[in-house]
Amino acid sequence: MTENFLDAVDRAKQYVSKLASQKNNYSDNIDINKIWQLNNTYIVSPVESGIVIIDQKLAHQRILYERALSLLQNPSTSFPLSQTLLFPVELKFSSEDYYNLLDALPFLNRIGFDLIKNETDSVVLESIPTDMLRGNEAEIISKILKKFMSLIKNNMSKEKAIALSFSSQACIKHGDSLDDNEMVEIVNRLFGTKDPFICPQGRSSIIQIPINEIKEKF
Repeated sequence: MTENFLDAVDRAKQYVSKLASQKNNYSDNIDINKIWQLNNTYIVSPVESGIVIIDQKLAHQRILYERALSLLQNPSTSFPLSQTLLFPVELKFSSEDYYNLLDALPFLNRIGFDLIKNETDSVVLESIPTDMLRGNEAEIISKILKKFMSLIKNNMSKEKAIALSFSSQACIKHGDSLDDNEMVEIVNRLFGTKDPFICPQGRSSIIQIPINEIKEKF
């Protein structure tokens, strides 16, 4: 891993420690009837001590990352959930990318993809993970593959590389509009993860603005 990445993780952990010292249990304090989306980017909720702001992209990355990693590291106890495509999609690759895809194929299939080797330099995609939005499957898989190859060149394990690549490409993006049910699901699932305050890349996914700091603005 790079020095910058480790520094980012350390900074995020320090922030998490600060939040933990305040003894706020956001999963209990957040009122799911009082959450809204800001700028199609953040999920905002008032709490007793101020307001909590969740980055929807980073939160969803954390959710997808931990789910994928669990499937990859505990295949006998975790089972992938897939959604079958109405029409299977044939994906064609350059010879080099196809060779790399074959290396990643078993890991992708273990997290919910159903990719079947077809003719030379092509595969047929029949299913995708349930957490992944339909549409642009070919583009997303291509980006996952590119990031996967970059990460394993830096000596990251293939399991973590697939989990990180998948979560960064298949997650909800900034600019995506979410309805109330979708926001509630993200909040609930985020606080069900091991590290809800940190995204897989080490950035803070949640911040709190204390009520005193808000008052000082007026």
